[in-house]
Amino acid sequence: LNQFTPPFLGLLVFLGIGKFTYEPDEKNSLMTRCLWEEAKRRGIVMREFRLFGLRRDFFIASYKNDVNCFEGLPRPVGKISKSLAWVDDKGILKKKFEKASIPIARGGTCSEIPSAIKLFRSLIPPVITKPNTGSASRHTTTHIETENELVRAFGVAQELSPWVVIEEELVGAVYRATVIDGRVVGVIERDPPFVIGDGKRSIRGLIEAENRHPLRQGPIFHPITIGSAEEKELRRLGLSSDSTPKKGIRVTLNQKVNWSGGGSTTDVTDETHPENIRLFERIGQFLDDPIVGIDFVISDIRKPWTAQKRCGVIECNSLPFIDTHHFPFNGKSRNAIGAVWDLVFPESKPR
Repeated sequence: LNQFTPPFLGLLVFLGIGKFTYEPDEKNSLMTRCLWEEAKRRGIVMREFRLFGLRRDFFIASYKNDVNCFEGLPRPVGKISKSLAWVDDKGILKKKFEKASIPIARGGTCSEIPSAIKLFRSLIPPVITKPNTGSASRHTTTHIETENELVRAFGVAQELSPWVVIEEELVGAVYRATVIDGRVVGVIERDPPFVIGDGKRSIRGLIEAENRHPLRQGPIFHPITIGSAEEKELRRLGLSSDSTPKKGIRVTLNQKVNWSGGGSTTDVTDETHPENIRLFERIGQFLDDPIVGIDFVISDIRKPWTAQKRCGVIECNSLPFIDTHHFPFNGKSRNAIGAVWDLVFPESKPR
Protein backbone atom coordinates (compact mmCIF):
# COMPACT_ATOMS: atom_id res chain seq x y z
CA LEU A 1 0.00 0.00 0.00
CA ASN A 2 2.68 2.51 0.99
CA GLN A 3 4.67 1.68 -2.16
CA PHE A 4 1.89 1.96 -4.72
CA THR A 5 -0.54 4.47 -3.22
CA PRO A 6 1.43 7.74 -3.75
CA PRO A 7 1.96 7.16 -7.53
CA PHE A 8 -1.70 6.18 -7.95
CA LEU A 9 -2.91 9.28 -6.11
CA GLY A 10 -0.45 11.35 -8.16
CA LEU A 11 -2.13 10.01 -11.30
CA LEU A 12 -5.56 11.05 -10.00
CA VAL A 13 -4.20 14.54 -9.34
CA PHE A 14 -2.73 14.64 -12.88
CA LEU A 15 -6.14 13.67 -14.30
CA GLY A 16 -7.76 16.52 -12.37
CA ILE A 17 -10.08 14.41 -10.19
CA GLY A 18 -8.13 14.83 -6.99
CA LYS A 19 -5.69 17.19 -5.35
CA PHE A 20 -3.12 17.31 -2.58
CA THR A 21 -3.24 19.87 0.21
CA TYR A 22 -0.07 20.65 2.13
CA GLU A 23 -1.55 22.73 4.93
CA PRO A 24 -4.56 22.12 7.20
CA ASP A 25 -7.60 24.34 6.74
CA GLU A 26 -11.07 24.85 8.24
CA LYS A 27 -12.26 21.56 6.70
CA ASN A 28 -9.88 19.55 8.86
CA SER A 29 -10.67 18.28 12.35
CA LEU A 30 -8.83 19.50 15.42
CA MET A 31 -7.02 16.15 15.63
CA THR A 32 -5.78 16.46 12.04
CA ARG A 33 -4.52 19.97 12.68
CA CYS A 34 -2.64 18.72 15.75
CA LEU A 35 -1.13 15.88 13.70
CA TRP A 36 0.05 18.34 11.08
CA GLU A 37 1.51 20.76 13.61
CA GLU A 38 3.47 18.03 15.39
CA ALA A 39 4.64 16.62 12.05
CA LYS A 40 6.06 20.00 11.04
CA ARG A 41 7.86 20.29 14.36
CA ARG A 42 9.60 16.98 13.64
CA GLY A 43 10.41 17.54 9.98
CA ILE A 44 7.74 15.07 8.81
CA VAL A 45 6.19 16.07 5.47
CA MET A 46 2.45 15.50 5.57
CA ARG A 47 -0.10 15.99 2.79
CA GLU A 48 -3.77 15.18 2.39
CA PHE A 49 -5.44 13.74 -0.69
CA ARG A 50 -8.90 15.08 -1.48
CA LEU A 51 -11.02 13.42 -4.15
CA PHE A 52 -13.03 16.05 -6.04
CA GLY A 53 -11.92 18.51 -3.38
CA LEU A 54 -13.80 16.68 -0.61
CA ARG A 55 -12.18 15.85 2.73
CA ARG A 56 -11.51 12.12 3.01
CA ASP A 57 -9.05 12.08 5.95
CA PHE A 58 -6.54 10.23 3.76
CA PHE A 59 -2.93 11.30 4.22
CA ILE A 60 0.61 10.59 3.09
CA ALA A 61 3.39 11.29 5.58
CA SER A 62 7.08 10.91 4.85
CA TYR A 63 10.24 11.20 6.90
CA LYS A 64 13.59 10.76 5.20
CA ASN A 65 13.09 7.63 3.05
CA ASP A 66 10.06 6.26 4.95
CA VAL A 67 6.48 6.76 3.72
CA ASN A 68 3.26 6.12 5.63
CA CYS A 69 -0.20 6.29 4.01
CA PHE A 70 -3.08 6.38 6.46
CA GLU A 71 -6.67 7.30 7.20
CA GLY A 72 -7.37 9.27 10.37
CA LEU A 73 -4.31 8.23 12.39
CA PRO A 74 -1.01 6.71 11.21
CA ARG A 75 0.02 3.23 12.30
CA PRO A 76 3.33 1.45 11.77
CA VAL A 77 3.76 -0.07 8.32
CA GLY A 78 3.46 -3.86 8.30
CA LYS A 79 1.37 -5.87 10.72
CA ILE A 80 -2.35 -5.07 10.89
CA SER A 81 -4.08 -6.01 14.13
CA LYS A 82 -6.93 -8.51 13.75
CA SER A 83 -8.88 -6.60 16.41
CA LEU A 84 -9.41 -3.68 14.00
CA ALA A 85 -12.06 -5.82 12.31
CA TRP A 86 -14.23 -6.00 15.45
CA VAL A 87 -13.08 -3.54 18.13
CA ASP A 88 -15.74 -0.96 17.17
CA ASP A 89 -18.51 -3.58 17.36
CA LYS A 90 -19.73 -3.28 20.96
CA GLY A 91 -21.43 -6.69 20.97
CA ILE A 92 -18.35 -8.61 19.83
CA LEU A 93 -16.12 -6.59 22.14
CA LYS A 94 -18.34 -7.45 25.11
CA LYS A 95 -18.14 -11.19 24.44
CA LYS A 96 -14.37 -11.21 23.94
CA PHE A 97 -13.70 -9.09 27.02
CA GLU A 98 -15.93 -11.25 29.21
CA LYS A 99 -14.03 -14.33 28.05
CA ALA A 100 -10.73 -12.61 28.85
CA SER A 101 -11.94 -11.51 32.34
CA ILE A 102 -11.69 -7.83 31.40
CA PRO A 103 -14.32 -5.85 33.38
CA ILE A 104 -17.22 -4.78 31.19
CA ALA A 105 -20.88 -4.01 31.80
CA ARG A 106 -23.20 -7.04 31.95
CA GLY A 107 -25.54 -7.23 29.00
CA GLY A 108 -25.76 -8.14 25.35
CA THR A 109 -27.13 -7.17 21.93
CA CYS A 110 -30.62 -7.62 20.48
CA SER A 111 -32.40 -6.79 17.25
CA GLU A 112 -36.00 -7.37 18.37
CA ILE A 113 -38.04 -6.09 21.31
CA PRO A 114 -39.06 -9.50 22.78
CA SER A 115 -35.43 -10.58 23.11
CA ALA A 116 -34.56 -7.12 24.45
CA ILE A 117 -37.18 -7.47 27.21
CA LYS A 118 -35.92 -10.96 28.06
CA LEU A 119 -32.37 -9.63 28.39
CA PHE A 120 -33.57 -6.64 30.43
CA ARG A 121 -35.21 -8.98 32.96
CA SER A 122 -31.88 -10.74 33.53
CA LEU A 123 -30.07 -7.50 34.40
CA ILE A 124 -30.06 -5.25 37.46
CA PRO A 125 -31.50 -1.79 36.62
CA PRO A 126 -30.75 0.89 35.79
CA VAL A 127 -29.64 -0.12 32.31
CA ILE A 128 -28.65 1.78 29.20
CA THR A 129 -29.25 1.23 25.49
CA LYS A 130 -27.04 2.32 22.63
CA PRO A 131 -26.45 1.46 18.96
CA ASN A 132 -24.15 -1.52 18.46
CA THR A 133 -21.72 0.50 16.32
CA GLY A 134 -20.79 4.16 16.15
CA SER A 135 -23.03 6.81 17.79
CA ALA A 136 -20.52 9.05 19.67
CA SER A 137 -23.13 9.12 22.49
CA ARG A 138 -25.93 9.84 20.02
CA HIS A 139 -29.05 7.64 20.31
CA THR A 140 -27.91 6.47 23.76
CA THR A 141 -30.45 6.34 26.61
CA THR A 142 -29.50 6.08 30.28
CA HIS A 143 -31.33 5.46 33.60
CA ILE A 144 -33.75 2.88 32.17
CA GLU A 145 -35.74 1.33 35.04
CA THR A 146 -38.86 -0.16 33.41
CA GLU A 147 -39.80 -2.24 30.39
CA ASN A 148 -41.80 0.63 28.91
CA GLU A 149 -38.74 2.88 29.11
CA LEU A 150 -36.69 0.12 27.51
CA VAL A 151 -39.02 -0.17 24.53
CA ARG A 152 -38.85 3.58 23.87
CA ALA A 153 -35.07 3.63 24.23
CA PHE A 154 -34.72 0.58 22.00
CA GLY A 155 -36.48 2.44 19.19
CA VAL A 156 -34.18 5.43 19.60
CA ALA A 157 -31.06 3.25 19.29
CA GLN A 158 -32.47 1.44 16.25
CA GLU A 159 -32.65 4.74 14.39
CA LEU A 160 -28.90 4.29 13.94
CA SER A 161 -28.32 0.53 14.12
CA PRO A 162 -30.55 -2.57 13.76
CA TRP A 163 -28.64 -4.19 16.64
CA VAL A 164 -28.90 -2.54 20.04
CA VAL A 165 -26.66 -2.96 23.09
CA ILE A 166 -28.52 -3.34 26.38
CA GLU A 167 -26.35 -3.37 29.48
CA GLU A 168 -26.28 -2.49 33.15
CA GLU A 169 -25.47 1.13 33.80
CA LEU A 170 -22.06 1.39 35.40
CA VAL A 171 -21.48 3.75 38.33
CA GLY A 172 -19.12 6.71 38.20
CA ALA A 173 -17.54 9.10 35.75
CA VAL A 174 -16.49 8.30 32.20
CA TYR A 175 -12.73 8.20 31.64
CA ARG A 176 -10.81 7.96 28.39
CA ALA A 177 -7.49 6.11 28.61
CA THR A 178 -5.33 6.19 25.49
CA VAL A 179 -2.76 3.42 25.04
CA ILE A 180 -0.07 3.94 22.40
CA ASP A 181 2.58 1.32 21.72
CA GLY A 182 1.47 -0.58 24.82
CA ARG A 183 1.80 2.37 27.19
CA VAL A 184 -0.83 4.66 28.72
CA VAL A 185 -0.05 8.17 27.46
CA GLY A 186 -3.01 9.90 29.05
CA VAL A 187 -6.17 9.48 31.11
CA ILE A 188 -8.87 12.14 31.09
CA GLU A 189 -12.12 12.42 32.98
CA ARG A 190 -14.93 13.22 30.54
CA ASP A 191 -17.55 15.22 32.39
CA PRO A 192 -21.07 15.99 31.19
CA PRO A 193 -22.25 19.58 31.66
CA PHE A 194 -22.63 20.35 35.37
CA VAL A 195 -22.60 23.17 37.90
CA ILE A 196 -21.60 23.34 41.56
CA GLY A 197 -24.07 24.96 43.94
CA ASP A 198 -23.08 27.95 46.07
CA GLY A 199 -26.27 28.16 48.15
CA LYS A 200 -27.13 31.54 46.61
CA ARG A 201 -27.64 31.33 42.88
CA SER A 202 -30.16 29.31 40.93
CA ILE A 203 -29.05 26.63 38.50
CA ARG A 204 -29.77 29.04 35.67
CA GLY A 205 -27.57 31.65 37.33
CA LEU A 206 -24.78 29.13 37.91
CA ILE A 207 -24.90 28.18 34.24
CA GLU A 208 -24.69 31.82 33.17
CA ALA A 209 -21.62 32.27 35.38
CA GLU A 210 -19.97 29.08 34.08
CA ASN A 211 -20.56 30.14 30.50
CA ARG A 212 -18.44 33.23 31.07
CA HIS A 213 -15.39 30.97 31.47
CA PRO A 214 -12.88 31.92 28.73
CA LEU A 215 -12.50 28.32 27.54
CA ARG A 216 -16.23 28.12 26.84
CA GLN A 217 -16.02 30.78 24.16
CA GLY A 218 -14.84 28.18 21.60
CA PRO A 219 -13.55 26.71 19.43
CA ILE A 220 -13.07 23.60 21.58
CA PHE A 221 -15.43 23.84 24.56
CA HIS A 222 -18.93 25.21 24.26
CA PRO A 223 -21.43 26.96 26.53
CA ILE A 224 -23.87 24.94 28.62
CA THR A 225 -27.44 25.23 27.39
CA ILE A 226 -30.79 24.30 28.90
CA GLY A 227 -32.74 22.25 26.38
CA SER A 228 -35.17 19.36 26.60
CA ALA A 229 -32.47 16.85 27.62
CA GLU A 230 -31.24 19.13 30.43
CA GLU A 231 -34.77 19.81 31.67
CA LYS A 232 -35.48 16.07 31.70
CA GLU A 233 -32.33 15.40 33.73
CA LEU A 234 -33.24 18.14 36.22
CA ARG A 235 -36.75 16.70 36.62
CA ARG A 236 -35.19 13.28 37.29
CA LEU A 237 -33.21 14.91 40.10
CA GLY A 238 -36.32 16.67 41.44
CA LEU A 239 -34.99 20.07 40.36
CA SER A 240 -35.63 22.84 37.85
CA SER A 241 -33.49 25.59 36.38
CA ASP A 242 -34.86 27.91 39.09
CA SER A 243 -33.75 25.62 41.95
CA THR A 244 -30.93 26.82 44.23
CA PRO A 245 -28.62 23.91 45.09
CA LYS A 246 -26.79 23.95 48.41
CA LYS A 247 -23.14 24.93 48.53
CA GLY A 248 -20.86 22.22 47.19
CA ILE A 249 -23.66 20.17 45.59
CA ARG A 250 -22.85 19.07 42.05
CA VAL A 251 -25.79 19.12 39.64
CA THR A 252 -25.35 17.16 36.42
CA LEU A 253 -27.40 18.63 33.58
CA ASN A 254 -27.04 15.91 30.97
CA GLN A 255 -25.56 12.42 30.70
CA LYS A 256 -23.75 13.14 27.41
CA VAL A 257 -20.07 14.05 27.72
CA ASN A 258 -19.68 15.71 24.32
CA TRP A 259 -17.84 19.02 24.16
CA SER A 260 -20.54 20.45 21.89
CA GLY A 261 -23.13 19.88 24.61
CA GLY A 262 -21.21 21.71 27.31
CA GLY A 263 -19.09 18.78 28.47
CA SER A 264 -15.56 19.28 29.76
CA THR A 265 -12.43 17.23 30.44
CA THR A 266 -9.87 16.96 33.23
CA ASP A 267 -6.48 15.27 32.95
CA VAL A 268 -6.10 12.67 35.72
CA THR A 269 -3.14 10.71 34.36
CA ASP A 270 -0.94 11.25 37.41
CA GLU A 271 -3.80 10.45 39.80
CA THR A 272 -4.84 7.16 38.17
CA HIS A 273 -4.16 4.15 40.40
CA PRO A 274 -1.34 1.91 39.11
CA GLU A 275 -3.69 -1.09 39.07
CA ASN A 276 -5.96 0.79 36.67
CA ILE A 277 -2.99 1.72 34.49
CA ARG A 278 -2.04 -1.96 34.35
CA LEU A 279 -5.58 -2.86 33.31
CA PHE A 280 -5.60 -0.32 30.48
CA GLU A 281 -2.25 -1.55 29.21
CA ARG A 282 -3.45 -5.17 29.44
CA ILE A 283 -6.43 -4.20 27.28
CA GLY A 284 -4.06 -2.70 24.71
CA GLN A 285 -2.03 -5.89 24.77
CA PHE A 286 -5.16 -8.03 24.41
CA LEU A 287 -6.30 -6.02 21.38
CA ASP A 288 -2.76 -6.22 19.99
CA ASP A 289 -3.11 -2.80 18.38
CA PRO A 290 -0.64 0.08 18.79
CA ILE A 291 -3.33 2.77 19.19
CA VAL A 292 -6.31 2.12 21.46
CA GLY A 293 -8.83 4.44 23.09
CA ILE A 294 -10.60 2.93 26.12
CA ASP A 295 -13.78 4.41 27.59
CA PHE A 296 -14.01 3.27 31.20
CA VAL A 297 -16.55 4.03 33.93
CA ILE A 298 -15.45 3.96 37.56
CA SER A 299 -16.41 5.75 40.77
CA ASP A 300 -12.87 6.69 41.78
CA ILE A 301 -9.99 6.44 39.30
CA ARG A 302 -7.59 6.94 42.24
CA LYS A 303 -8.54 3.54 43.68
CA PRO A 304 -8.04 0.10 42.07
CA TRP A 305 -10.89 -1.12 39.88
CA THR A 306 -10.84 -4.45 41.71
CA ALA A 307 -12.10 -2.71 44.87
CA GLN A 308 -15.09 -1.02 43.19
CA LYS A 309 -18.48 -2.26 42.02
CA ARG A 310 -20.19 -1.73 38.66
CA CYS A 311 -17.10 -0.38 36.94
CA GLY A 312 -15.70 -1.43 33.59
CA VAL A 313 -15.17 -0.78 29.90
CA ILE A 314 -18.08 0.69 27.95
CA GLU A 315 -16.30 0.70 24.58
CA CYS A 316 -12.95 0.83 22.80
CA ASN A 317 -12.06 2.94 19.80
CA SER A 318 -9.76 2.10 16.90
CA LEU A 319 -9.66 5.77 15.88
CA PRO A 320 -9.71 7.62 19.22
CA PHE A 321 -9.84 11.41 19.36
CA ILE A 322 -6.44 11.69 21.00
CA ASP A 323 -6.45 15.48 20.64
CA THR A 324 -8.62 15.50 23.78
CA HIS A 325 -5.41 14.92 25.75
CA HIS A 326 -3.87 18.05 24.24
CA PHE A 327 -6.66 20.41 25.31
CA PRO A 328 -8.06 19.48 28.74
CA PHE A 329 -10.43 21.95 30.35
CA ASN A 330 -8.54 21.31 33.59
CA GLY A 331 -5.14 19.82 34.24
CA LYS A 332 -2.00 19.06 32.28
CA SER A 333 -1.78 18.76 28.51
CA ARG A 334 -0.39 15.43 27.21
CA ASN A 335 1.33 15.11 23.83
CA ALA A 336 -0.49 11.97 22.70
CA ILE A 337 0.01 12.83 19.05
CA GLY A 338 3.75 13.06 19.65
CA ALA A 339 3.60 9.48 20.96
CA VAL A 340 1.93 8.41 17.70
CA TRP A 341 4.70 9.95 15.58
CA ASP A 342 7.29 8.36 17.91
CA LEU A 343 5.69 5.04 17.04
CA VAL A 344 5.46 5.61 13.28
CA PHE A 345 8.72 7.49 12.67
CA PRO A 346 10.94 6.79 15.71
CA GLU A 347 13.86 8.79 14.31
CA SER A 348 11.73 11.94 14.21
CA LYS A 349 11.54 12.10 17.99
CA PRO A 350 12.91 15.48 19.14
CA ARG A 351 16.02 15.24 21.26
